[in-house]
Amino acid sequence: MVDVQEDLRPLYRTMLALGLVAILIMALGLGLLIRYAPPGQRTGYRAHVVGVFAYDPSTGIPVGPPTTRFHRNQPFTAQVDWSALPSSVVVSARWTDSLDDEVGSVGPEPAGALAEHQILVPVKTPPEFHANLPGSYTLTVLRHADGRPVVVLRDP
Repeated sequence: MVDVQEDLRPLYRTMLALGLVAILIMALGLGLLIRYAPPGQRTGYRAHVVGVFAYDPSTGIPVGPPTTRFHRNQPFTAQVDWSALPSSVVVSARWTDSLDDEVGSVGPEPAGALAEHQILVPVKTPPEFHANLPGSYTLTVLRHADGRPVVVLRDP
């Protein structure tokens, strides 16, 4: 019988090195999270969407009651209660289609300026199309700081 003694030190060192790399990656991820989403930075602001309405682009006025379904050739717009936000908060709103293409936007501007002019957020049909693409559309309202979007403001 031969007693074979294996040297496990290289395997042990490799495992330690991989563990240190994993801890370093986790620390970098935590550092990025704290840098771009610091704890305690919640404002508590919520954007209130009054409704989504059919829209007459020539007059710029919503038509009829709020609804959730539209024909492809029917323009529509969202009405956001900008006055529910502090007037100095810089916000924007944008529509995206089911392909995640931006199809309408407002801002970024202070909420007070948007409330003063009662700005709507219409979906704009691209000039190369005669109607909106079929599918679902998503309205996103964002708060901006330092020239970039930082928080999504939504109804509860």
